[in-house]
Amino acid sequence: MAGLRLFSLTGFRMEYGVMKQIFLMLLLMILAGGCERSLDSGNVGFEAPDEIPVPTALKIYHLADGIELKWQISDSDIVAHFNIYYSDQEDSEFVYWDSAHGFTKTITTLNTGQTYYFRVAAVDTNDVEGAGSTTISSQIGVTSIVINNNDVFTNSTDVSVSYVYPVTPLLVKITENSDLSDAVWQNFRQPGIFELSDGDGVKYLYALLRFNDGSESSVSVSDSIILDTRASIDSTYFVADSSVLLAGDTVYFYIDAGEPKGEGYVFFTGLSQLTLYDDGNDGDAVADDGIYSRRYVVPINLEIDEGVVTGRFTDAAGNSADDTPSASRINIAIPPEPISLQTIAESSSQIRLSWSAVEPGSFDFSSYRIYRETSPGVTESSELIANITSRTTLGYTDSDLNDNQLYVYRVYAYSADGLITQSEESSATTIVNTPPSAVTLAVGLIDELTISISWTENIDDDFESYQIYRGNTADVTDLTGQRFTAINDQQQTSFTDVRFDALDTYYYVIYVYDRQGLKSSKSNVESTP
Repeated sequence: MAGLRLFSLTGFRMEYGVMKQIFLMLLLMILAGGCERSLDSGNVGFEAPDEIPVPTALKIYHLADGIELKWQISDSDIVAHFNIYYSDQEDSEFVYWDSAHGFTKTITTLNTGQTYYFRVAAVDTNDVEGAGSTTISSQIGVTSIVINNNDVFTNSTDVSVSYVYPVTPLLVKITENSDLSDAVWQNFRQPGIFELSDGDGVKYLYALLRFNDGSESSVSVSDSIILDTRASIDSTYFVADSSVLLAGDTVYFYIDAGEPKGEGYVFFTGLSQLTLYDDGNDGDAVADDGIYSRRYVVPINLEIDEGVVTGRFTDAAGNSADDTPSASRINIAIPPEPISLQTIAESSSQIRLSWSAVEPGSFDFSSYRIYRETSPGVTESSELIANITSRTTLGYTDSDLNDNQLYVYRVYAYSADGLITQSEESSATTIVNTPPSAVTLAVGLIDELTISISWTENIDDDFESYQIYRGNTADVTDLTGQRFTAINDQQQTSFTDVRFDALDTYYYVIYVYDRQGLKSSKSNVESTP
């Protein structure tokens, strides 16, 4: 019988069942007079061995890292231990796995996604193994539950529960109690619905699964979610250096909601919605403290007289607080007339800016600030490219630009108290870049192993580097050869290479790159003599 151990008896190997039959046949022959000698007494002096019981109720319980086998036995008095056998195919021979002295065995190191078949046989105190149990099987895999698709928060007591399982479940127990004492088996549904207990806070769910192959999950699987059913704003307020703000002034807006991970806003006349943050950035002092804030620079052409600043908040669970106005009012005044700005493209990488000076007045001039975009709509939130502190400096060259690219600029003039005025937008498109000029290459020998490489100098204004490639064939290019050096000094026109064998022939080619990444056509190809 496959999967059962054999034992030795007078030189023969036989199963326990066969040995027992032979023993009974001999006993019957003796009792029936099957030999010439007779027994003086009906007492033969020995008894037939007890039949070894077969394990029953074999069951698989799924663990986090394997399975647990459990079984029962009708008479354990003569059983010394149990042998466990397995197979990874239904019709294959069973292989001995391990033994157990109790009625359970934990098995790990199984392959996820693989179906395994198991039998258990009892072994008596004479080390004789009985018949194997009924075969059971199950697929190995992870068992888990997920509440609301892994959401952190929910504002409803009704949540969906999705299950991950190795075998199709039939029944499930699910509850908020970790010992599952109040749970009953119910028909499995994917996904399921569970009603959480009342009261905001962290809610845990625990579940056991019973599968259609007769196996179960041995320990409960769990997941958690935060129940949050309400939101509120304690206060809305703002902080500024002046009671009347001008364009360019900085103001900090706040709402105190008392809980992190939500979405906070303020709005007032001229601003429909300003997002506030609780992540330690954009003017927020402390991340995740439940106070949402934002540093805001007043833009041009915004005028507000006694404006009401109102806070709005939605928490991470989706609850909306009542809109809450600030106790103080905001005032923003229009700054003076703008200055004049002109832009001219000088090359493929430079644009020259010039502007009219702001006239001295009752203000204390602080700086011109130049902001840039690659499309119309330049504001003080755009890229700041220059901060010029001299009032009489009326020009600036913007360098390291991309070729054939539109750039849009605006100049702002500031006093010590804030924005004075600003320019209109002005734009220019950089000139189309052309590839660098190629150079002429020469190769010679200093000695048998030292190779001299030289080339004519490139004199382009936007030179970036010479890049030399080496190959073993005359058709060497930057694609087929190996780049072995890049030289950033425009005036350097020679380099030395070495070879390991005087019979080696190397072919060289050189390319010139500019600062915008364009390369020249390849030079002439030269080889070692």
